[in-house]
Amino acid sequence: MSETVSHSRFRRTTVILYWACIGLGLTIPWFAVILVDLLKHRQSIGQALHQWRIHLFAPGYNLFLVGLLNAVPFVLLALFLLLHLGRTSSHSFPLAGRRMLGVTTAALAAIGLSAWVQFSTLWFPDAQGALAYIFLPIGLTGLLPVGYAVGRVLGRLLVR
Repeated sequence: MSETVSHSRFRRTTVILYWACIGLGLTIPWFAVILVDLLKHRQSIGQALHQWRIHLFAPGYNLFLVGLLNAVPFVLLALFLLLHLGRTSSHSFPLAGRRMLGVTTAALAAIGLSAWVQFSTLWFPDAQGALAYIFLPIGLTGLLPVGYAVGRVLGRLLVR
């Protein structure tokens, strides 16, 4: 009975992580815009949300497209997560733990880099700032295997 509960919990965690990865990839730029409006421009939360809503599909801003560009590596990570963790038997705890730590480390590295680039691009705007939105998915895609490898090495050391 406990093996079935553990197995279903592992599957449920995998699906939750899958959707969280996609959702975060899409919304990190939006949170960055709202946070910069709150901190730098000293707007209220209502004003910041209003500015976000106005610029979501506005020409020259198009925060929805920025979110889609940012989400591409996160969708790749989510698919890898689903296929990689979904094929792991929860009965093999060391293997499942190492894989989970690898995927989590890759996700945290991608979230950190994406949030830093989004926030710094908005905080210090310049004429070439929009190039960051084009090159960020490439950098994030290259960071994912490195983050996964670091997580697997940590998993090898921590999970026995």
